[in-house]
Amino acid sequence: MTETGELFELPARPMLELSEPRLDRGPINCAVLLSGSGRTLENLLVVITGGGLNCAIRAVISSKPDVRGLQVAADAGIPAFVVQRQSFASDQEYSAAIYEELRPFDPELILLCGFLRKLVVPAAFEGRILNIHPALLPESAAGGKGLYGDRVHAAVLASNATRSGATVHVVDNGYDTGPVVLRATVPVLPDDTPASLASRVFEAECALYPAAIRRYVATRGDLFGG
Repeated sequence: MTETGELFELPARPMLELSEPRLDRGPINCAVLLSGSGRTLENLLVVITGGGLNCAIRAVISSKPDVRGLQVAADAGIPAFVVQRQSFASDQEYSAAIYEELRPFDPELILLCGFLRKLVVPAAFEGRILNIHPALLPESAAGGKGLYGDRVHAAVLASNATRSGATVHVVDNGYDTGPVVLRATVPVLPDDTPASLASRVFEAECALYPAAIRRYVATRGDLFGG
């Protein structure tokens, strides 16, 4: 147990069969998709720079212009692009445009870091996209379409839950329905507001996402070699 919560797996829905972690190869080429402040991207870059994550973030795409996440990418020297949903007639066309933008960077793994748009997963990227959700899935019932940011934490508080946390899962074509990789728990305190709970959950996310990425990449030799 750490100050931010316990890392553990959830067997309550189909889980990935993960063996003991190992990885004997160079950095995994990654792309990050975001829609806001870039705090999760920032945290991943700190962990990567410190040698705690065998990844290289080659490109960043934002669904919104003029967000801090684009500046975080620029400060790190990472190519960054804006692809807005309203420019496309469907989720399929929007997603195809994102993959086309990423194609020159040849990402092996796409990391959703507060990305607030529907991403359709083609066969070529099945198992190659991870998301972090700021609640415990599926037990919290605080996942799905329209549940993001403070809406998630408000839903947790409204449920009178005594714990919350974060979940890293593989992205499929549902909303927050893909197989769980790893979760972290935090307590829900009697005087919590959505903002205070969000702060506690984000602290847990900072340790959880790198740990989940390490474990997933190291145990999926069929996708990443090693």
